[in-house]
Amino acid sequence: MERSSFKFSHPKLHHVGLVVKDIDKAMAYFESIGIGPFRVGDQRKSTIPFIGELHGKPAEWKTTISNADLGGVELELLEPTEGNQALKESLDTGGEGLHHIGFLVENLSAAEVKGKKVGLKVWTKSRMKGTNFLYFEPSETGKLAIELRNP
Repeated sequence: MERSSFKFSHPKLHHVGLVVKDIDKAMAYFESIGIGPFRVGDQRKSTIPFIGELHGKPAEWKTTISNADLGGVELELLEPTEGNQALKESLDTGGEGLHHIGFLVENLSAAEVKGKKVGLKVWTKSRMKGTNFLYFEPSETGKLAIELRNP
């Protein structure tokens, strides 16, 4: 399958993810320019433990997350809090900034297979109750990772 003909089944842009060193500082900045409020459920932010894989090997990590609605697409702020994770790798090598764009897909396993068939490589993934996602490694062009997750 050629990349030009490759499409995920029924993708929906869900969010744009920014990796940050200090989520409180980032939320304050974005809210000061009119983006926000930032929330995760009924909290301002949430630190979430993940169990999954990083570079195909078992990994556990924690990430502090908060989101703001941008009119149907979320701005997701992510602070790598604990453990080896893709977000920390990006922060350590490239600093703060755009990390990924996230899509909702109906069938995560099928989308992973399709991505691999066109040469995309899985960077990290987690399949836990209520949290099923994967990131494909950042592209050579733009250094942008793509996240897929179940709705």
